[in-house]
Amino acid sequence: MDNTQTLIIGIVGGGIVSWLVTHIYYRKSTHEQNVIFKKLSSDIRDAILENPEEKINSKDLISLLEKIANGPINSSRLRGSIDGGSF
Repeated sequence: MDNTQTLIIGIVGGGIVSWLVTHIYYRKSTHEQNVIFKKLSSDIRDAILENPEEKINSKDLISLLEKIANGPINSSRLRGSIDGGSF
């Protein structure tokens, strides 16, 4: 095998490995988002779905919950579930 063939095999192999890692990560994160989304009440789901192009982080979610609840809420239970991430 000459250097050109080795280079092509390396590029294709690297692309396949990269795609596989990305695909596995995407599926895992999509599953985690769905689990969290199903835990939310229908009011919060509707509010999130009104603006799907906007990402909502845990701080914004807590603010939304407080608005719906008309007062402060204990967010320590939420932070364990959401862990400061965006979804």
